[in-house]
Amino acid sequence: MSEGGKTARQERKLKKKKKQRSFAAFLIAAFVICITANVLMSFGNRIETMIVRRGTEEECITAEGYIFREQTIISSPADGYLRCEADEEQRVKIGETVAYVYQKEIDPSVNSELEAIEKEIAKLSSKTGQEDIYSSDTTKIEQSIARDMRRVPSLGYENKTEEVAEIRDEVDRLIKSRKVVKGEAVADNAENELERLRARKAELEAAHGIDRTPISAPKAGAFTTGVDGLEEALSLEKLEGITPDYFKELNKMKPRTSSDGKISTGSPAGKIVNNYKWYVAFPISAKLAEDIDEGDAVELRFSDIDARTISGTVSYVSGEEGGKVAVVVKSNKYVDMIYSSSKVKAELITHHYEGLKIPSESVRIVDNKTGVYVVRNDKARFFPVNILYNSKKWVIISESLPEGGTTIKLYDELIVDGKNLYDNKVVR
Repeated sequence: MSEGGKTARQERKLKKKKKQRSFAAFLIAAFVICITANVLMSFGNRIETMIVRRGTEEECITAEGYIFREQTIISSPADGYLRCEADEEQRVKIGETVAYVYQKEIDPSVNSELEAIEKEIAKLSSKTGQEDIYSSDTTKIEQSIARDMRRVPSLGYENKTEEVAEIRDEVDRLIKSRKVVKGEAVADNAENELERLRARKAELEAAHGIDRTPISAPKAGAFTTGVDGLEEALSLEKLEGITPDYFKELNKMKPRTSSDGKISTGSPAGKIVNNYKWYVAFPISAKLAEDIDEGDAVELRFSDIDARTISGTVSYVSGEEGGKVAVVVKSNKYVDMIYSSSKVKAELITHHYEGLKIPSESVRIVDNKTGVYVVRNDKARFFPVNILYNSKKWVIISESLPEGGTTIKLYDELIVDGKNLYDNKVVR
């Protein structure tokens, strides 16, 4: 074969290889373009969703305030060592022994035994005084049980746990009395037990040279040893016409600490607080308090002492002084430490919203209608919503529309984020 023929054949082979390479490059480029287009289309249709659930939001003002209440200081009748008989913030009756003043310190274990004996003596004494009433009449016993049980729901609602416990003990005693009358049980010999307890009490007092003076409650209410010297400044009379400037005076006062140690005649031994009514007063920015009016129902949360919220009523709003107003809220609810605290940090909850809770970014305006998109049958569906509360992060919406019509429902799949959405667009 000539040299020219070989060269022509080689050129044809090279051209063929170049065509094959060009076709392969074309296939690769087409594949890349196709994939890229699919990715871009997929990215454009990608949506972020969540399940619609119920939730709550609240508008509140955080402020430091003072507790105002009716309170009566109890003075010590003698020099000595104070030992409390009543628990802190325990509700006591008028004339009930709340503490003792001992002439000298005694062994704590002896004091504890004496307290236990005296409580048992008081309990047995009340029983023996009533035994003749129920000696043979089961009807009276059952009527008394029913009468006591009817009181439980209202006492429970008012959180009067001590009185509920007393009713429980009394009902247990009445049930036992009924069994005795019916011959199903044998009566306790209460008189013999009383004699034994009184003898043990006298023995302890003689052995340890105990000389003590009782302190009785001058009125009914909650007993506390928390006498801090602010009682007069936080009396109910001081609430009348209170102004923001009054809080400046209160802030200058230094509360004194109470002690259950050594005590002198005439010094404060504790106090009785009216547990049916108390007030909390705050100095609040006039701008924040613009929509607070006398008579408004509000809620309070004392986050430092209790996470629960309690109800109250705005009883007074002062005029503005230095950009602030005094807001007074009245309540009769029990909060732990509320009777022994003077200065508190609280959240004043002015509005509370409940409904369907969704992210603010999911709300859109379409054809001058405020609404959201949800996924129904793999399509984006637009529904108008009635917004009750809107913050930067969350929205509370009603489960119905004021003018009627269809809105979103609990457990709908809400579209939080998505591009180029329109009604009936296929999203899956």
